[in-house]
Amino acid sequence: KQKEYLAIIVRESERLSALIENVLDFAKVERGRKAYELAEGDVARAVAEAIHVYRYRAEREGVEIELDVAPDLPVARLDDRAVGLAVINLVDNALKYGGGTKTVTVRVTRRGRDVVVSVIDQGPGVPPEERHKVFDRFVRGEATRRESRVRGSGIGLALVKHVAESHGGKAWVEPAPGGGACFSFTVAGMQKATAGPRTVARAPS
Repeated sequence: KQKEYLAIIVRESERLSALIENVLDFAKVERGRKAYELAEGDVARAVAEAIHVYRYRAEREGVEIELDVAPDLPVARLDDRAVGLAVINLVDNALKYGGGTKTVTVRVTRRGRDVVVSVIDQGPGVPPEERHKVFDRFVRGEATRRESRVRGSGIGLALVKHVAESHGGKAWVEPAPGGGACFSFTVAGMQKATAGPRTVARAPS
C-alpha cells in the first residue's frame, strides 16, 4: 500500500508540476510577454533531452518511447526549453489519450529547410472534424470529454502551436500509418546542416 500511495503521489506531483508550467507559460503568452530566447542549436538534441526527462513516467505506464532521428538535419535557432516543453506536451498527450498505446515514436526529420518533430501513438486517432481545432486553447476532443478519468487543461496543444509559430513553423495532426495519431510541429532551419548517421534510441532503457 505504501508503494501504491507513493506512486500516486509522484504521478500527481508530476502532473501538477507540468500543469503549473503550462499555465505560467500560457499566461505569459496571453499577456503578449512570452519571448523565447533563440540561439543556434540542435533540435534533435533538445528533443532527446526532453524524452530523457520523461522516460520514467513512460516506464511506469508500461510504454516504450522510441526516438528516431534522421541524418543531416538543419541547424536551427531555437529555445531548447520551449522545444522540450512542446515535445513533453505531445508525449504526455499520447500517453493520456492514445489508449492501448505500447510504443510512442518520436521522429525528427527534415522537410526542405525545416526540422519536423512528430510524436506518433497507436491510439484511436483524432476524428477529421476535430483536427483543425485541437490546437486551439481550452479545446478538448469530444471523446476526451466523455472519458472523465482523463485529465487535461486544454492548453498543452495550444502551447505546442505557439512554440512552433514562434520558431517560424506550424503544428498539425494527421492519421498515423497503421492507425493512431501523428502530432507534428516544425522549426525553421538555417542553411548549414548537422552531419551524422541516422540514429534510433529508446527510452526507457
